Amino acid sequence: MKLQKKIPFLFLLSINVISLCQLIGQESRGVLPEELTAEEILNGNYIWPDSPKIDIQRVGQEKGFKQNAFGKMPEVGIHPRLLFSEEDIPKIQKRIKNTRMGTKSYANMKRRVAVQSADGTAYSNTLEALESGDVERAANLISDYKNAGKGPITAYHHRHSFVYPLLFDSFICLIENDEERGEKLAKATATLAKIYQARFDAMDADAKAAKIESTNQVNGDGNQMHPNGQLNSDVWRSGRRKAFDGDPFYVYAYDFNFKWMNELDRSTCRQTINSFINGKTTMGSHMPHHFRNWNWVAIGSGGLLSSAAATLGEEGNDARVYNHARELINDYLTYGWSEKGASREAIAYTQFGLRWLMPAMVTLARNGDNLWNTDNWYKSLEWYAQSVQNEDGRFLSHGDGGNDGVLDLTAIMFKNAYPDSELADYVLAETLTGSDDPETDKGLMLLRTIFAVDPDKDLEEYKKGSELELAITHFDPERNQLITRNKWGRDQLKLNFECRADSFAPNHQHADRGIFSITGAGKTWGTEHFRGIESRHHSVVTIDYKGQGYFAPPGKWLSLVDNEHATFGVCDSKYAYDWYFHPTLSGFADKNKSRRKYARWSRFVEDTDLWLKDHPDFDWKANIDRSPQIEKYWRGFEKGDPRMWDEYSRPVRVPFNPVEKAFRTAGLIRGENPYVLIMDDIKKDDKAHTYDWNMMFDPDTELISIDTDEILLGSNTDLIKGGFTYTFKRKGPKKASQLYIKVLERTIPKDVQHNPEIRLETADFKEARKWPEGRSYGLTKRLVIPSFSREPKFKVLLFPHYQGDELPKIEWNNDKTEVKIQWKNQIDILSFSQADGGRTRVVIERNGKIISEVD
Repeated sequence: MKLQKKIPFLFLLSINVISLCQLIGQESRGVLPEELTAEEILNGNYIWPDSPKIDIQRVGQEKGFKQNAFGKMPEVGIHPRLLFSEEDIPKIQKRIKNTRMGTKSYANMKRRVAVQSADGTAYSNTLEALESGDVERAANLISDYKNAGKGPITAYHHRHSFVYPLLFDSFICLIENDEERGEKLAKATATLAKIYQARFDAMDADAKAAKIESTNQVNGDGNQMHPNGQLNSDVWRSGRRKAFDGDPFYVYAYDFNFKWMNELDRSTCRQTINSFINGKTTMGSHMPHHFRNWNWVAIGSGGLLSSAAATLGEEGNDARVYNHARELINDYLTYGWSEKGASREAIAYTQFGLRWLMPAMVTLARNGDNLWNTDNWYKSLEWYAQSVQNEDGRFLSHGDGGNDGVLDLTAIMFKNAYPDSELADYVLAETLTGSDDPETDKGLMLLRTIFAVDPDKDLEEYKKGSELELAITHFDPERNQLITRNKWGRDQLKLNFECRADSFAPNHQHADRGIFSITGAGKTWGTEHFRGIESRHHSVVTIDYKGQGYFAPPGKWLSLVDNEHATFGVCDSKYAYDWYFHPTLSGFADKNKSRRKYARWSRFVEDTDLWLKDHPDFDWKANIDRSPQIEKYWRGFEKGDPRMWDEYSRPVRVPFNPVEKAFRTAGLIRGENPYVLIMDDIKKDDKAHTYDWNMMFDPDTELISIDTDEILLGSNTDLIKGGFTYTFKRKGPKKASQLYIKVLERTIPKDVQHNPEIRLETADFKEARKWPEGRSYGLTKRLVIPSFSREPKFKVLLFPHYQGDELPKIEWNNDKTEVKIQWKNQIDILSFSQADGGRTRVVIERNGKIISEVD
């Protein structure tokens, strides 16, 4: 390892231990045998071809961007510096006093610190031990912090840690210039550095001895693969992040307490921080640029950059780490976000990684490297706005976390970066309406306070985005995501239709190719859940109760038809029914893979070997997925064995639910009376099966009535009992949101006794894949329109409306090729015919003119 000059002796010794370790043998290089070493990566070595080129543009003041919104870093060696400077403190104090967000977040922070500082709590016990310099006692308390004392524990996400309330306490002292308590916290911070250093030293010693497992299982969160001491050059794999209680919390505490420290304590902290970062890589380092595209990369790169920036330019800092983390962040922004501004993951799941990424982006901007105005990053605001539902503060996307919306921190940060943007202001207003109260929520208090800002306008003034002049049709060809509406505003009808094709490895997508949802008459119809991965919990068709494979293979987008009168999308989900991507065959079936030798991946090896034992005739090599989009993503980039999540290689496909065809056509027809048409051309084989047309609903949805093929849904209904048969109907309140569904066509068997009934069912939201141990998320509502047939030929019309509104009269012609949809002020004629490949063609006519044709 090339050493920098003027590094303290103890740190020099630590670095030499690592260097010696790297010379011992192949398994002591700190990486897997086939990978570049951390030294090679940090020195700029790269073993892959160029990743696909993406031309990233920059936006400016025309979009409301403010270049210096986050200020400028002070000279090297002056703190605080990461998120703000000493000169910014009056601005923060003003935000605390004058903004609702600042006032509430700061009050929440102070209250929590006060409660935890009471005698006998975990925080006060640990703080007392640290301030007194009792390293052994403090280390024991921190290692089991949940049991370190009485009273509440403040956690970040689900991870309990002393350093989390410490940084709150430290921030308060800095803002209020509390020198007496600040000096106490500064001493505790320096003692804590010694505990972390001892952990790092133990890990380095384990690496030197080529021990497989890390010795520092501290406050395990159960959410990561087992750390491996042999992989000591990477802070994520080795467990070094966990040993540091999750970067970058400690470096913020150091940054805030710096002014109260003496030079010896500053040196101690600096040495420990450098011991954490120097010569190290993180999640995403061992892969090509375009592979660095999901939330763990945001977490790893954001945390490492913030930690590296804490001592950047100071004695002993390895500047290569900061530069490499910056490269990872840039790659994530380039390849993790589409040109249209959509993440590879659902909105809410994306936000988890942004908790680490955005503070690091602030630090970069303060250091003269502003990434906040890349065009695709700015356009994420458009994605967020397009995903807003009719209910205030509600967002909807698809995949893990598709049920929830934008993190208030994200909206706040964008409002800081784009103070003059009405789009940013609108997203902030919607977000805060649907967010937890900053006065009681346990997370993000620090960043909410530092960057506190309120919307310029009340949400009602934006009229559900109608003042923003955004397009009524938003189509993202990289995500195969269509969001279209008849207009912007509270009474809009909006269709969300999606058929993802970017599943290049197991991921956070669901078995939902062709999923749709609508929002209209003030309500969402066709909802999403946090982690319901299986088709039966999505608005897609299942066959004999079985749907698409999971992990989900890619679907195919066939066409987009868009004009002022109607917008349709057509997709092909056949491949997603035919196959599933096996989670552990992907990279662990090959007995020569080095990962099989490490405890970190032991559960993957066990699962793989057990599956292959149960399926002895399966040829996994012949089933390595070679579909065009996956081939484009992986081919030429498999050197070094890069893995998504450090787990999954190029997918191996396994037969699942083969079908002859699986097309879905979904469209929104505009006009005085807008509506949605969904058509499914799906067929498994020439035998009869139970095809279920599923649509998921919110828990408050009730079935008001069914009349053969006409369904009426609503909420807040009154029960109307029937006669002696104990039947019933429901009645919705006046002007309440309702959904009228007309089943235009579903194949009914000649023996009608075989045909299941239309139903709105309450079901256990439980995974079948690991039955009966699969996860359950409680109860859910699902509309089922069934057909027992060889081919169901589903054609379904949906009309969101308010109770009392005129509903259309719908009639087929005699030969069932045309259907008339008639209101007093609108008559539409839909003509259906067979297109090539087994799809249904539809032509829509109004007032004697063709307004849309979908082949």
